[in-house]
Amino acid sequence: MTSNMHPHRSSASWGARAAWLAAFVLATALFSAGLTCAVPLVAFAAICALRQRRGQALLSIGLLWLGSELIGFTLLKFPVGAVAFGWGALVGAALLAATWAAGSVARRVPRTVGIVATFATAFAVYESVLWAVSRIVGAAAGAFTSGILTQVLVLNAVTFAALLLVGALTTRAARGVPLLSKAHAQRS
Repeated sequence: MTSNMHPHRSSASWGARAAWLAAFVLATALFSAGLTCAVPLVAFAAICALRQRRGQALLSIGLLWLGSELIGFTLLKFPVGAVAFGWGALVGAALLAATWAAGSVARRVPRTVGIVATFATAFAVYESVLWAVSRIVGAAAGAFTSGILTQVLVLNAVTFAALLLVGALTTRAARGVPLLSKAHAQRS
């Protein structure tokens, strides 16, 4: 799929990409500190898949996961041990798989349907990987109740929508397009 079919996959300047990644890191840090284990990393994976080339998206989500883990094990005092590190690595692997799959969808399905399908794919792959491994090792069965999955889905969906909005506003601002049209500003 060509980049003109997905205007959100911009060839933004290095500075704009660095600012976007810095905003992701800051948001991840805030979510990590405030929500502990409920950081909406799937939303970030889907946004990375939409806005970046595959290699960049995988690198970005890997760095965000690493930042979240560092905050967890240092500031939030996650228990240190093989089980905690193992689950942390599993989350990282699930995020990479989700980003990879979401990127494949983002390149093939255009426009609004593609945006929604990208998020849905990222969420489904991420949760499926975690669920499958938890079944294999016989752990964390209580983490996959419908109530918990709904909470995780809503948190990630709201975060994804907010990130889409921020991305659209920053793209408009970078292009010098006013955030409000003249007609709208005159009515206000």
